Amino acid sequence: MRNLKLKGLKYDKGKYDLYNERFVFFPPQIIDILSSIYGEGVKSLLVWLGKKVGWTLIQKWDDNLKSKTLNDLVNQFCAIVSNHGWGIFNPKQISDNLIVIELQHNIANNLNNKSKYICYYITGLLAGFGEYALYKVNVIENSCNIEDPSLNSCEFRIEKIL
Repeated sequence: MRNLKLKGLKYDKGKYDLYNERFVFFPPQIIDILSSIYGEGVKSLLVWLGKKVGWTLIQKWDDNLKSKTLNDLVNQFCAIVSNHGWGIFNPKQISDNLIVIELQHNIANNLNNKSKYICYYITGLLAGFGEYALYKVNVIENSCNIEDPSLNSCEFRIEKIL
């Protein structure tokens, strides 16, 4: 993890708290297990789980830091999720209708079974964040280094539904 000294994040005796709300890091091996049991049927569950985490995380974070701009909100979100072990999230484009986020070092590349299912969870995570930031959104993974190993990163588009 990069920097656990983020404002509001506390660790004590194996317990992480983000602004006094307990937060549990979700192990990617669970996604692997779910995908081996349910196959493609697990996609909607993983997106939904990710969405709940993304929304809760940014809502709690923003309630305490009170972001002044969308830029500030996106950068804060990327900083905190980069500390969760999924990879490094870098905002590439930020506007009122579109947010483009690059994911470097996707955790799926480090698993025994490189799995696209991790990307489904991350899509949900970004959808939860996107709905908080832009209201109704559609999240599309433009490029994926799991599907195309010649790429260095994944790219996600969070598009506002007009």
